[in-house]
Amino acid sequence: MLTTTVDGLTAADITDVINAKSYGIHIKGFADADTVQLAKERLSRHELRGTFSEQQEFNRLGKAYIEINDEQSRQAYHAQAVSNIRKIRDTFRPLASPIDELRLLLDEVWPKGARLLDVNGEKCFVGIARFQGSGVDLTPHTDNLERNAPSDHQPRLLTQLSTNIYLEIPEDGGELEIWGIEPDEAQYERLRGSRAYGIERDLLPPPDFVIKPEPGDLIVLNPRLIHAVRPSATSTRVTLGVFIGYFGEDQPMAYRS
Repeated sequence: MLTTTVDGLTAADITDVINAKSYGIHIKGFADADTVQLAKERLSRHELRGTFSEQQEFNRLGKAYIEINDEQSRQAYHAQAVSNIRKIRDTFRPLASPIDELRLLLDEVWPKGARLLDVNGEKCFVGIARFQGSGVDLTPHTDNLERNAPSDHQPRLLTQLSTNIYLEIPEDGGELEIWGIEPDEAQYERLRGSRAYGIERDLLPPPDFVIKPEPGDLIVLNPRLIHAVRPSATSTRVTLGVFIGYFGEDQPMAYRS
């Protein structure tokens, strides 16, 4: 089950997801109606809009960490990180960016606070907007920073969380699916086979949990559990995405996209 709340986020909620006591946290109405409307008006025509290098059926604003595949793309990601953060922030003016609201909330509720992740001293981007168009299936998958980080990277994660702020949800489709399956990297590679991304659905049992969020909602989950998003037949699903790195209860959390 997901922990559902309209009152905010607590450190205990976060710890329950880390320790697999819940599938995630669902905060209803995290972004208010004015912020959601502003996002709908401005994000689709933003200057940063482009396609993922590995998944060109998806559009996004801001370069994602999963697009790093060599030293050149790594340097490009970090070089753009801070300027892209500011461009996403400016999109929501005069309102507060939901990403900044989330960053402040994490810093307030986690005992040791939260900060922007750096990898070997290089700042990361946070606040990617993702557009899942009609007919596009976000297939079952897991997420892991280690797949794209340099082998000697510091600091080292113990685990990570994934957060999405939902801005547009199709009437038909767009449900989040979660399986209570956490494959290790070797198992995941076997499931993935020759696919560039994700796992074929027919290799898995039915999902253990399915939820359809509403515009303005926020969901935090453990992305090392297999998860997916069902396709829509008619419209685009738009989210703002953040990964949250966990280094232990006595350490600050660190976020990136």
